[in-house]
Amino acid sequence: MNLSHRFYYSKKSYMLDLLIMLFAEVLILLLIPVLIGVNLVVLSMILFLEVTILFLFGITPLLTYHEILDDQLFLRIGWIFRASIPLSKIERVERIERGPIRTGVFFRLSRPELFITSRRYNLIGIKLREKQRFPWALWKKADKIIFDVVDTNTLINLLETRLKFIRANRVRES
Repeated sequence: MNLSHRFYYSKKSYMLDLLIMLFAEVLILLLIPVLIGVNLVVLSMILFLEVTILFLFGITPLLTYHEILDDQLFLRIGWIFRASIPLSKIERVERIERGPIRTGVFFRLSRPELFITSRRYNLIGIKLREKQRFPWALWKKADKIIFDVVDTNTLINLLETRLKFIRANRVRES
């Protein structure tokens, strides 16, 4: 059974990041020849590094989405972050009206929370039954994940429906 549902997240903050990176890269490319002269090897290396950073942090977040595929929740932000969470490990789902000021992929050292956000409002929080490691977030162990999608209501309803089905199967098996 291949039940796939894609959920896109807001791309506004990543568009701003892309514009800032483009501006910075053009500025660097214009200043390098003036400051150190025209050394083609150095200029080529800097250009390669800039294009790589631009692609990784500016373009790939615009091409990805979160997804529920069969019994897994996949959270993705370009090539910056990827996580797979089995639906059976989710304890509850909640809407969070206002989140932290900061956006992006981040965590607090003092709490077992992981944030994967592109906006500050209308977020989704999932509480896991036990802490899970997230390799793409410096191996952070978390049992609460906060993220966002454009269609929050649909994702929450779908997750709650799937969780009821999983719980009903668990009761039947015991």
